[in-house]
Amino acid sequence: MAVPTTPERVIRLVRPTTIDGVGAFSVRVGTRTTYYALHEIRCDIGGRGFAVHRLGLGELYHVRVGGPAECSCECLGFLRYGRCRHVLGLQALLKRGLL
Repeated sequence: MAVPTTPERVIRLVRPTTIDGVGAFSVRVGTRTTYYALHEIRCDIGGRGFAVHRLGLGELYHVRVGGPAECSCECLGFLRYGRCRHVLGLQALLKRGLL
């Protein structure tokens, strides 16, 4: 019996945020790549806030990234499982000092 494996997940900053505060990143899971635009927004309740827009579909998510209790996202994945590619991706970019 084969053990199911989790597909490789890769995040890449496609366009660094510029003076206008808008940047872009991609998330590749297996062979599927999704592109997002991001803009840092004010967050008064802790962590850093981002407006994340999936390109091509018009979905806009407000994502908060910080300590374990300061992470949230409006997407269905986060609402159901308490984690999502948006939070994990932004955490990875922040950890690498890219945002």
